[in-house]
Amino acid sequence: MAYIAARIRSIVLKKTVNVDLYFPNDLPEETVPKINGVITLLHGYNNCNTDWFHMTSVCRYAADNGLILVAPFCDNSFYNDMVHGGDYFKYITEELPVLLEKMFNIPKIRDNNYIAGISMGGYGAMLIGLSRPDLYAGIGCFSGVVMLDMLMNMGRDMDEIKDTFGPVFGDGLTLPEDKNLVHLINKVSEMPKNEQPKIFLTAGKQDNAVYHVNDQYKMFLSKIDKEKLSNFKCMEWDGLHEWNFWDRSIVYAVDFFLENSYAEKKHKDWQTQPNVI
Repeated sequence: MAYIAARIRSIVLKKTVNVDLYFPNDLPEETVPKINGVITLLHGYNNCNTDWFHMTSVCRYAADNGLILVAPFCDNSFYNDMVHGGDYFKYITEELPVLLEKMFNIPKIRDNNYIAGISMGGYGAMLIGLSRPDLYAGIGCFSGVVMLDMLMNMGRDMDEIKDTFGPVFGDGLTLPEDKNLVHLINKVSEMPKNEQPKIFLTAGKQDNAVYHVNDQYKMFLSKIDKEKLSNFKCMEWDGLHEWNFWDRSIVYAVDFFLENSYAEKKHKDWQTQPNVI
């Protein structure tokens, strides 16, 4: 396998930015299948893009399935074009795919591209994937902050909320309609099914930070006509807002994206008991 820590000059962001990549294709052919796709991994608030590689086994899961991984650093932008900051939405959707294809020959083909993220990155994956379903065949949202309007309204007078969302959406803390995941999922549900991305959400039952808003979003999804929106899956189990939960989430997401029973294989691996000699 190959790990690449790249520093790329972004014209959109007007600065040099970090992007970490993982390629499984230098391993023996009998060990790793052909390249089956690309997953863009989005980090959480106050986190770093390399956390995905350091805190989970995602590279091993990618190797098992012939997947390239792309992990860009996007600051605390919530993957938006910020009112007081960089145009990270434009960077991820317009500039980065072109740069990666040019520099590393990473394919931009929609059917082979997926996007996933944790917490802030879960919201970002949904925002980007639902806004640009022409770019991604699947979305993974793990412990995502999926109801930003609810969160901002509840804490409108709190300094922490102002400091978090003011740079992104402005001092008025108003979520634009095209950044609202309820509006975006309604819009996607009106598209032909073959143009809709697969949608996969997870949330831990003991995750006090986001479980409630995920439950609200799942209820909303369940009310959409199944004839309009059917290719989504929501899972929950005992878990907190932490990497053990997200490590397991990415396994289920890969299984859902590729439809290859990968989670069943990992279940068997996890349950295998060692012999004590």
